[in-house]
Amino acid sequence: MKSSDPKRGMKGTLSRPRAYAQTVLDLVPGPLLIDAGPRTDFFVDPVDGKVVANAPARMARVEGDFVLSALVEVAFKATFDAGALIVWADDRRWAKLAFELSPQHERMVVSVVTCGRSDDCNSTVVDAGTVWLRIARMGEAYAFHASRDAERWDLVRHFHLAGAVEIGFAAQSPTGDGCEATFSDIRLEQRTLLDIRDRS
Repeated sequence: MKSSDPKRGMKGTLSRPRAYAQTVLDLVPGPLLIDAGPRTDFFVDPVDGKVVANAPARMARVEGDFVLSALVEVAFKATFDAGALIVWADDRRWAKLAFELSPQHERMVVSVVTCGRSDDCNSTVVDAGTVWLRIARMGEAYAFHASRDAERWDLVRHFHLAGAVEIGFAAQSPTGDGCEATFSDIRLEQRTLLDIRDRS
């Protein structure tokens, strides 16, 4: 799905094109294809607070602790093209874990946590065409993980985000003319991840 009226560089409330699922289970097991249009992103610039919030997303509300994972593939064309797992509390509190193309044209795991303004953290280079991404909630804490085989999970981020959330998937093409992201083998488990650092 594509944004029909992109809003770029706006200040204030985020306006995000997205589709709701009745439950997260409606997204399982996939595959789910999201088609991002030109100059689409979710990002609040940490320097000047400029907001870009026009990336297409598919989300649903979830209750309690959970573990959500998917195999992500992106038809990369331009810098910062990405497919992402996203957790959304409100317009100024959200986070995404992305499979993204870097300015050096490397495929990377990248994460952004937004509390008023966004940060931006590059993690590992991915030497394959796909990568597993995972979000786990433990109370008001979240863990982002990435994996090459869905067996050994490497910790990417650990952060706090209070309140009710929606979770799901997004695609972006901030500098390009659009890209497609495919999310397959989507898995949702209503459980608490007991150890975020044991790679399981």
